[in-house]
Amino acid sequence: MPSEPHKFIKYTQSSGSAGGKMYMCGSQTGKIMGDTDHSKQTILRIINSKKRFTEDGQLFIAEVKGHIDENYLNDFINFPPILRNYEFTTDERTIGSYRIETKLDENKGQEQFFKIVMNSSYGSDGMNTEKYHKVKMMNRKQTERVIRSNAFMDEQKISEDNYIVQMNPEHCSCKTPLQVAFFVLDNAKYWYLNFIYNFMYKCLDMNRIQFIEGNTDSAYYAISGNPNEDFTQLFNAVIKDRDFYNKNAKYFFPIIKGDVYDEKKILGLAIERQGPSMIALAPKNYIIFKNYCDDSKIKLKGVNQKTNKITKDQIVDCINDGKITKCINNRLGQKNHQMSQLSIEKNGITGIHTKMIVLENQSCCPFMYGLTAKDYSIA
Repeated sequence: MPSEPHKFIKYTQSSGSAGGKMYMCGSQTGKIMGDTDHSKQTILRIINSKKRFTEDGQLFIAEVKGHIDENYLNDFINFPPILRNYEFTTDERTIGSYRIETKLDENKGQEQFFKIVMNSSYGSDGMNTEKYHKVKMMNRKQTERVIRSNAFMDEQKISEDNYIVQMNPEHCSCKTPLQVAFFVLDNAKYWYLNFIYNFMYKCLDMNRIQFIEGNTDSAYYAISGNPNEDFTQLFNAVIKDRDFYNKNAKYFFPIIKGDVYDEKKILGLAIERQGPSMIALAPKNYIIFKNYCDDSKIKLKGVNQKTNKITKDQIVDCINDGKITKCINNRLGQKNHQMSQLSIEKNGITGIHTKMIVLENQSCCPFMYGLTAKDYSIA
């Protein structure tokens, strides 16, 4: 199952075609370890083959151990690998067309319904790790028996004869081919970075663009544009190669004003939100101002903003003073045929550190409060 063709997918583009395609991963036919001169020569023959960028080329995945040049460390840290459990998808083309039709009909309810159906296939259902782990309450004898099994992962004692035991089940349900899951997983980030490095870096002045926050399929940037124009100027003031931009922008951005089908085209990009300023604590945790007054849009995943009042001051206090804002979510739960309302308290706004500590040999270590690079030892 390939993607739609696109001009900026170079590696699988054949001569005369409109563009290359992103393909679903296949089965592994072999593995070559570069530990001998003969194996290294075999690897080089595959990499340097004249058929590499043709339909007869041999597909391969290269696992290379090396270091990152210090000029690109921030790029690597800002875009770490996306590791998630994906195992479910839907016919996005069909669901997507339904959503566009309801958007044209101004049916807000149905539009949100199809949006949830499409997003949940890659989100709440695909990343649901509960099916891969089992947690049970057991007594001491049962716990001892499970510890000796291959499925055992962890246990915690909660009373004299009761334990919480976590197991990794040998079998789990998977309604979607694994190839589809890995297709979504691999190509989401590839397409994200393809736009950044093969389009933005080639035609935009990146010294006037600052990455703020991003998710699997979205990115927010601060642009130092023309001060005499409002915030709807897009990239117009930071274009350094006008010919390249005019020639290739149509492959990403909408070119027909007011055409929803063009705005929602596959592998295309569109403006999600824009404003004069933005404050972000983490992905899906930000405030963006829609205009120059107090009107704003606050995104805070996992918090019901109808029952919790979230303000700009709370976000600023978290940045300046590390102040934590607690929120309460209400939901309905049923047990023994009795419906109850449950109130769950959680940390709504907290600090987050997305950077790493870089050692002298350019190794990246996780940030831990109170530790510096001197506290890490290099073997």
